[in-house]
Amino acid sequence: MARSESVVIPFPTPRNPLHSHVADECPHQAAAEYLAALLAKLLRRVPEPELANITNALLSELAVLYRRAIAQAQGGNAHG
Repeated sequence: MARSESVVIPFPTPRNPLHSHVADECPHQAAAEYLAALLAKLLRRVPEPELANITNALLSELAVLYRRAIAQAQGGNAHG
């Protein structure tokens, strides 16, 4: 009997921000980015498309505001 070989193509996963240069420079930002990526992944599973779109937009806006706050705080610390 011939043995059939299974071919499994690994699904690409998003890069973990905790394992990047951001983690070395700003571990809190890396942790927040990681949690935001996990939340986005969960939100993609919401069965109502309209709700999923709204929550993803809110999450994206939150991430932008957080990054701006981090950049502003780092700039403020450099001059203070």
